Amino acid sequence: MNDISLLLCGDKSEGTAKVALDQLASSIRGFSTRAARFLADEITDEALSFGPFCARVLLENGCAALVGRLDTFRMLYLSEFQAQPEYEPGKRAKSAFGWSGDVMPDDKSHHALWNIDHDLPRISRALFSKHFDHIFWKPALNRMLDYISTLEVDPLLADVANIDPDRFIDEARGRGAQLYSTLSKGVHWEFFTSALLFDEATVKNAIRETFMLVANLGLASHFVHTAYASLDPREAVSCYRDIRRLVP
Repeated sequence: MNDISLLLCGDKSEGTAKVALDQLASSIRGFSTRAARFLADEITDEALSFGPFCARVLLENGCAALVGRLDTFRMLYLSEFQAQPEYEPGKRAKSAFGWSGDVMPDDKSHHALWNIDHDLPRISRALFSKHFDHIFWKPALNRMLDYISTLEVDPLLADVANIDPDRFIDEARGRGAQLYSTLSKGVHWEFFTSALLFDEATVKNAIRETFMLVANLGLASHFVHTAYASLDPREAVSCYRDIRRLVP
């Protein structure tokens, strides 16, 4: 699915950023294609066991791409560091990308957005942090809604047309946390009784919800003025429509 990788990773990147985003795009493209097939086809044992893994890759790598495009230093640092001879793949680096910290903010992060006592290193730059919401997401969502309002009414855009910018990131953070937890159980085989194994409805719903979450975030990201490798609004909306045709 080239549309979802394009929506999340953007286009026309260069240098180290291109290396990083091309790697993420390749992974997103491959696993989202499998996930979409599992969603559309009759359920199989492979879909029940491998579907959650494909969806989690889409969720994690999609969010990683968005973090990289909104906070390019983070992406460039990780790409450069991993290219160094000192980097050891078998040892976890303290600066490694992580779901907690890079996507989900620390629960202990500041409740007040602005305070003269805030230390810069302690201000969360996570994708779903309050500061990202205020600086990036809310303005972008308002610009996106303004643009969509100029288009002809389209059922494929109904979900994004009804987004509330003041609630969207809070809801996305909750949904993302829930999906991550659900999909992780499918990836790590935490079930020790067959009574708890995922069924068709659970797997397909998780796959669909993952597509919807990252697609909505991806579309909004192209209305962030400072986002790297952004698409033209018309192209971003076209990608989103194509995704919704495959994932209704």
